[in-house]
Amino acid sequence: MNLFNGWTFVFTIINILVLYYILKKLLFKPVTQFLQERQDKIKTSLEEADREKKEAYELKAKYEEILQKADNEGKAIIDKAEKMAEIKANQIIEDAHKVAEEMIENARKEIELETVKAMHDLRTEISHLIVDAASRVIEKKFPIEDENIINEVIEEAGGSWYK
Repeated sequence: MNLFNGWTFVFTIINILVLYYILKKLLFKPVTQFLQERQDKIKTSLEEADREKKEAYELKAKYEEILQKADNEGKAIIDKAEKMAEIKANQIIEDAHKVAEEMIENARKEIELETVKAMHDLRTEISHLIVDAASRVIEKKFPIEDENIINEVIEEAGGSWYK
């Protein structure tokens, strides 16, 4: 039996080697190749995901920068519009003040002219009254020594009203 055990052992080893060779060719190689392909695919997917993630972060940063610029431009436009509105408002107020001053000055001139006209009319009226009074005095034959007195009275009456 010793011989039988030796040959059985050799055949078992040969069977194991043949089985190993067959399994290696038919099973281990395709499984190893499948696992390698799967590992490469996962590695490629992870690299692509990292690349896309990086691109997404870059795009996000770019959009945030664009939004910030737009926000800054919007604020600049609003500031500019506020300054322009303030300048326009100040100009309108200044123009209104000028118009008001012109109107006041015109009113003063008109008042002055009306005052002069009223004084002139009053002086003329007083002169008529004095002449009328003088003629009545003359009719009653009050002695008036000089015509210059009448003129002097007219001048004094007119001058006191005019001042």
